[in-house]
Amino acid sequence: MQLITRCDALEGVLDKWREAIGSDFQAYKNHCYRVLNGAYAVLEAGNLASDEHLETIGFALGFHDLGIWSDVNFDYLEPSARRAELAMADMVWPDLRKQQVLSIIARHHQFTRINDDSLSEAVRQADWCDVSFGLMRGTIEKARWRQITKRFPNAGFHQLLIRKGGVHALKHPLNPLPMMRWR
Repeated sequence: MQLITRCDALEGVLDKWREAIGSDFQAYKNHCYRVLNGAYAVLEAGNLASDEHLETIGFALGFHDLGIWSDVNFDYLEPSARRAELAMADMVWPDLRKQQVLSIIARHHQFTRINDDSLSEAVRQADWCDVSFGLMRGTIEKARWRQITKRFPNAGFHQLLIRKGGVHALKHPLNPLPMMRWR
């Protein structure tokens, strides 16, 4: 599989939110592309990859952590989903596809395997892989992950998570990681 270096659906979302994301833009963009490539690798291994899935995942990934910047909120799953829902209001995508986008956003930090939605599960595995520096790869092959991270370097993504997460944890010590989900 070749690396996905451009996804128009993802680029469209990122371009719209570039100013709000500000100096974190490259870090977030590279994170989105690492997760996109990881998720696509999972789908390919299961013979589930398609152009439509690539577009759906790319669109969802543009929004998946966006609430950090758009709503200045580290409890960002619901704000991110709301932004995606607003963006999809005028789209001609079928309702099922729109629901897939919202599922990907809502469930990408889920601890447990997602058995009822292959796209959300692929993104969940890839996001965990990225956040864990490749230690929790799921079904993503190690060599593949190295190739992805070489093309899309960290660019400060983990540092921004620590910085923004630390500020949130100081304000909300009883709920330091509000985006994490068991199911």
